[in-house]
Amino acid sequence: MTVRLAALSVAALALVAGTANAGFTPAWSYLSPALRTHLAQQLGGTLYLPARSGTGYRYHTGAKVTSGVLTVPFTQRVRIRQGVYRWTKQNYVWQTQALPAGTTCTDWAPKDRTYQVGGNKVYWSSTKGVAWRCVTTKTGRQLVLSASSPSNTYAGVGLAIVVASGLDVSGRSNAPTVALTVSPRTVHRGHSVLVQGVAGGCTSGDTVTILSHAFPATHSFAGVPAALAQVGSAGRFSTIVTIPRLRLPATYTITARCGGGNLGVEAHLTVLR
Repeated sequence: MTVRLAALSVAALALVAGTANAGFTPAWSYLSPALRTHLAQQLGGTLYLPARSGTGYRYHTGAKVTSGVLTVPFTQRVRIRQGVYRWTKQNYVWQTQALPAGTTCTDWAPKDRTYQVGGNKVYWSSTKGVAWRCVTTKTGRQLVLSASSPSNTYAGVGLAIVVASGLDVSGRSNAPTVALTVSPRTVHRGHSVLVQGVAGGCTSGDTVTILSHAFPATHSFAGVPAALAQVGSAGRFSTIVTIPRLRLPATYTITARCGGGNLGVEAHLTVLR
């Protein structure tokens, strides 16, 4: 049986091409550039990863290459409250491996259904709980791209969309666009400043924690006063912060973090009497 997913095909095509809608973060970008480079080296220069991960699913840890098989788990992360998230036990596993010699793609696993997603033919096996398709690398090797869910989070269509979005990202630097600015850069205490930036790699709706000893201690992280901002489209965020009237005159550093990691950028604010 072949199932055509017309509406999903359009979305998947955009994802695979990398022309996602504003605010979309490709699943493969959750793996750091350094990790992707390391994995690609182990795989001989290619690295197929999904662009589509499913709602709330992100890479957390555990990516590895064993005997030429790439395994990358994606785990669901849920929001507890603003700025606080929890990893759940819901996950699926992405794998790439060589198609065995003498085996056709359709015979790689017992096939129950065929999906047409974004121009890609994806197969589904309810017996194995796995969706897969085959690709040919730039060196002529045939690989099987697959996604399976040990926790039975996904089945059929969901995993088919993940598999259809797979692409070779070995040549993509994907240094996420990040930025942090403050305006004005010099302010009298008791007055307000606008802090804004871009949190590339963070999903729309995530919370950015902006840290500086110049800020009021309404919020804090690791003992440093903090302000919170929500990530909008294309990773942009902004918030207005009022500098306490008793803050000591000095030049203060401002940093930001999102998704459990530091954005790696900073701004500087000079506070006057």
